[in-house]
Amino acid sequence: MLLFLGLHTTAQAQDVILRTNGEELPAKVLTVQPTKISYVLPAAPTDTLYLNAPEVFMIRYANGTKEIIHASTYVAAPAPGLTPEQARAQGELDAVKYFKAPGAFWGTFGATVVSTPVYWLGGIATGAAVAATPPASRNLVVPDAALLKNPAYVSGYKQQAQRKKLSKAAAGFGVGVGTSVALVVVAVVVALSSQY
Repeated sequence: MLLFLGLHTTAQAQDVILRTNGEELPAKVLTVQPTKISYVLPAAPTDTLYLNAPEVFMIRYANGTKEIIHASTYVAAPAPGLTPEQARAQGELDAVKYFKAPGAFWGTFGATVVSTPVYWLGGIATGAAVAATPPASRNLVVPDAALLKNPAYVSGYKQQAQRKKLSKAAAGFGVGVGTSVALVVVAVVVALSSQY
């Protein structure tokens, strides 16, 4: 039973190489070099295979991180069956569902709490900078990598992701102000109660 559970965990913990032709290749990536990528297949973990780097669009690692290898070779083409308006709307829906911006919240929260003595100016500046920065291509999490070929889809996704970042930054600022006010109140109460 334990052997079965161990094999199941190993089978799911693998990288995925997304090739520029749209093919997804489940593998364990060994090295990423400027000209080639070495990997092994789950079925043959002792045989090292190689791909030319220009043939690889992105690697999704087992830990959830992604690395864009050759974005310039990933040719934009409309998704089959979607008008530009439908692709844009689908991009916006997918951004709501899949795009995560924890850095926008926590960065703004931290800067807000730290800058309490200067009326939270650090939080305002950080939140504005985070919200104004467009989402990086490596952070676009989509249900199907082929959708990234459609410029209308990508435009809709990025626009909604930008709004989501702004919302997260605003939430980080609000929670940061609330936290810092609560800390100041607690400090004042403790200081006053220690006098008596």
